[in-house]
Amino acid sequence: MKLKLLGLVGALCLSACADPYVATPYDRATAQVDRIVIMDDALPEKAIAYEVASVGSNFGLIGALVDAGIQSERQGAVNEALQGVAFDAEGQLETLLIREIGQEGYNVALLPGAARAKRDWLPSHSGAPEGVDAYLDVAVVEYGYMSPGAGQPFRPYVWAKVKLVRVSDGTLLMENQIVYNPLNVVEGVITIPPNPEFFFNNRSALLEDPTRLAAGIEDAMVRVAETSAQLLR
Repeated sequence: MKLKLLGLVGALCLSACADPYVATPYDRATAQVDRIVIMDDALPEKAIAYEVASVGSNFGLIGALVDAGIQSERQGAVNEALQGVAFDAEGQLETLLIREIGQEGYNVALLPGAARAKRDWLPSHSGAPEGVDAYLDVAVVEYGYMSPGAGQPFRPYVWAKVKLVRVSDGTLLMENQIVYNPLNVVEGVITIPPNPEFFFNNRSALLEDPTRLAAGIEDAMVRVAETSAQLLR
């Protein structure tokens, strides 16, 4: 739980206090990329279900500890609900990326690999079959649901980092970040507003319809996959 909270703190810092993000735009004409492999293990094992400014956190150390327990229990319940409807977030995103990037005229496949040591781009890329031109490294730092504060609805949330690297020499061909449902907007980061169809008023609402719960995350991932593909036009 502590590591997930620290990760979210990093996300909030990105949104609220970081310098403008400097992306690397893609030049399709000079890149000469036709075949792409997507690196495996793009998503964390579990979704988040986080309330940013919850009431318990306002009451000192004891309040913070109680709040951490509430956050952890909510997250566990949400993940159990997603498991109950056999929602495969990793498989969904991989399928969506292959579909959307393929529609841009690329030959795309998944490159199976080991689990990532941390939720970030891989330190190196290897293993591409002969004839592949580039690795697409999509690292989803966090996904799930987030509420900006007590009494505010939970909305789907995805923070993804996207990078394209040439196979032959490791040249960086494209790099950007995509945040679905940002708390704050950072210059240079691509932001996507959440779909009101998948707003949930509270914890009970999150859990009462697991199919809709999963559909909200899938809808967010569709938008992230579409945006990733648009970066490669």
